[in-house]
Amino acid sequence: MLLIGAVLAEAGARPEWIAGIGISGQAPTLLPVAAAGRPLGPAILWLDTRSEIEAQEIVNRLGRDACERVGGNRVHPYFLGPKLRWLMRHHQEVFDRTWKIFQSHSYPVWKLTGEAVTDLSTAALCAPLYDARSRSWSVATCEALGIATDLLPPIRPAHTLAGTVTQAAAEVTGLCAGTPVAVGGGDFACSTLGAGILEAGEACLMLGTAGNLQMPLRKPRFDSRMINSHHVGCDRFLTLGGVLSGGVLEWCRTTLGSQGTTLDRLEAEALVVPSGAEGVIFLPHLQGTRTPTWSARARGVLFGLGLQHGRGHLYRAALEGVGFSLRHCLLVVEEQGLRLTEVVAVNGGARSPLLRQVLSDILGVPLLYAPNNGGAPGGAAILAGLAAGVLDSAEASRVWRQGTIRHDPDPAAHRKYEDLFRVYARLFEDLQEHFEGLHALAMEE
Repeated sequence: MLLIGAVLAEAGARPEWIAGIGISGQAPTLLPVAAAGRPLGPAILWLDTRSEIEAQEIVNRLGRDACERVGGNRVHPYFLGPKLRWLMRHHQEVFDRTWKIFQSHSYPVWKLTGEAVTDLSTAALCAPLYDARSRSWSVATCEALGIATDLLPPIRPAHTLAGTVTQAAAEVTGLCAGTPVAVGGGDFACSTLGAGILEAGEACLMLGTAGNLQMPLRKPRFDSRMINSHHVGCDRFLTLGGVLSGGVLEWCRTTLGSQGTTLDRLEAEALVVPSGAEGVIFLPHLQGTRTPTWSARARGVLFGLGLQHGRGHLYRAALEGVGFSLRHCLLVVEEQGLRLTEVVAVNGGARSPLLRQVLSDILGVPLLYAPNNGGAPGGAAILAGLAAGVLDSAEASRVWRQGTIRHDPDPAAHRKYEDLFRVYARLFEDLQEHFEGLHALAMEE
């Protein structure tokens, strides 16, 4: 809250200039909060997979097919339901004192307005507690799991008004009391909105710690190999392919480099390596996999190493491994008849020209990069404009996207990558049982 005042001062912005406030946040995030508003412990983030046992118990109790029919998503430690069951089991005293379970964006909204709300995009990632067809919490599922639905904030569209800044919040932040605050949404959906991606055939490629390929749909396709959610600012669904991206590149920087080695240096070395990294394939599953294979046991693999390979080969193979993982996701939606015509890349990882070209070549579609795009905060600003009545529709996001840099896929590189992707996919499939065996051996130590 204090940071808001510091930002206003640094920007030289007067509080009365602010027409509305929008907030986005990573999701799903589990933050238990007491009735007085004090967090009861550290938040449990989306990439935390400690709740594997609880996820399996939910499947055993409710049935995999039944859970997927209700929420459109599988039961997995990524989602909030198993995380909440883990909290119940291991910290019952915390659970008993919990007033509300907040997401990363809904807690600051509550601090500003006193209103406990969440939105559709983040509620969908609370599987299996969410009913995607009724767009509400599943009373039957919550009761079966011993979770009172009033622990979960009411669900509203992200672009609607949550409330206004209270006098108490105004005194702490320097904002004007009465300033409208939007419900807000998940960073993935806000990034998609900020990129001006609204219709089927378009996609937003969010390149942060995770790489999310986010594709709007007018009607839901609940294929549980993907992550299924809602768009923000408009009445659309989103299907997502989520892979580890920036986390892989940062691992490369710290592991392959010496002290002070930068990603720019690694990219310069990879730039002179031809497409395909001269036979090196990298499986980038350093944290297991989500879509489309959902293997918590999977791990990273470097395959095809020879004495002729150097650091540039390994880094290029890592970039290509991220691309192959996204290609694996795209294969699922292509099976459903969806064909991408354009991808807009956003966030920090998109600053890499080499990564952008590699991804365009692997996916086989034009890729646009808007260097001045606001990413998730830009989408949240659009939500604020809609909630405050300053903007008329989400179509305004297309006007906000300016000055794009275009990458077209190289046909020869794409053909080579299609052949290498088949090797990548077969390699992953063949290693599945070995990932399980390796995990069992590691647990014996």
